[in-house]
Parts: sequence; structure tokens; C-alpha cells
Amino acid sequence: MEIPMKTVLQLLAASALSAGMVIGGVVIASAALSPEEETHQFTGLDIRDLWTAKPVRIDRAAQNLERLPPRYASHVVMSEPAPKVQETAANSAQEDLGSRIAQIDLASTGAVYAESSEASLDTLSPQHIGWCSQRYRSYDSLDNTYRTFNGELRDCVSPYEIEAPAEYGEGDAEVMTVSSESSSSDGYSLQDDHVVSCMERYRSYRASDNTYQPYGGGPRQPCELASF
Repeated sequence: MEIPMKTVLQLLAASALSAGMVIGGVVIASAALSPEEETHQFTGLDIRDLWTAKPVRIDRAAQNLERLPPRYASHVVMSEPAPKVQETAANSAQEDLGSRIAQIDLASTGAVYAESSEASLDTLSPQHIGWCSQRYRSYDSLDNTYRTFNGELRDCVSPYEIEAPAEYGEGDAEVMTVSSESSSSDGYSLQDDHVVSCMERYRSYRASDNTYQPYGGGPRQPCELASF
């Protein structure tokens, strides 16, 4: 038995129409039964902008700003000492400082410094001061010292001045000037040019015995410069 083609087409059309009606009904029902969503509202649209496009002058006197108290962490415990204890400690510190200042005799201190300065100037010859001033820019003639590049203060020793021996008592020190006519304890005479050359060559040079300290250590060696 043959099924006519017209009947098949009618069945397919009816199936498609019924499926479309079902899908349309589902869409309409979901749209009708779904809850209405509230529109999102942006806050702060009516507030003045923080940054302006053009510079604006602000009157500081018209600002009414208040400083908020600081916030500390939970583990921080703030304790204020008693005001009486603070006042007592401050008063005792001031009294101690005042007593120390009162014990200092400014007149005697200034006199001692002036005497020491005058004594140092009297014992230094003009040749020594001139030589040290030309050699060291930081030379101070008041205490006969100069400051090195690393900040250390050192005494200036020139070929014109030799320190007195340590066994001399206070007030017995004499200034010894090196010249071609004076002789050393070893029996040889030192020329001024020789002393100047040795002092320029060796920093540890000592004109009293014409020796210097080598870098490697050991005993002091005599300064012997070859002359051509």
C-alpha cells in the first residue's frame, strides 16, 4: 500500500507547526513569569569631582579641617607617665646642668688656653710655620697640627724644627734648628736639602736621627739619597 506524498508533507508541516507553537509558548511564559530586575543606580554622580580639569585657587583660611586622632594597632598600648614625675625629672636635670656649668671657671680656662697658645707660638719659628703652611692647607699654627684626608689630626714636623727629647722636664724643652753647621748624635752633619728630600720621600722620616720606618716593619732605616 503506497502512502501518498501529500499526506507525508501534511504530517511534517503539522509537526513543525506544533513544535513552533510549543517553543513560542515557553518563551512567552518565561518572559511573563520572570521577576523584574531593578535598574542599577550609580552613586556619586551628583557630587563635585575630586580632580578638576582647570586649576582652581583654594582659600586656606576658608577651610574648616579637623585632625582626626591617630589609629593604633591592637597590640600597641599607650601609657602616659604621671605629670609630677616628668616635672621632677626635668627640674633635676636642669639643676644638675646648672651645677656643672657653675663649677667651670671660664676665666681660668680661657687663661690656660691663652697661655698654651702663646707658648706654642713662641716655640715655633717663622720658617717652621711657613713650611707647614705651604705644605698643608689645613695647618693650624695655634696647636701646630694639620688634618689629613681621612680626618686625623697630626703634628706638623718640618726640617726646621725638631722635637726636644722626652727626658727633658716641663719648661726645659728647647727648639733645635737643623742647619749645615749643626751635627747629630751620630757625628754626621745634615744638610737642609737632604732633610727636606727625606721628609718628602718618607712620611715617617725623623730628622733627629735621620731614619724612617719601612712599610714592611722592622727596625728604622737611615735615609740615604743618592746625589748625582
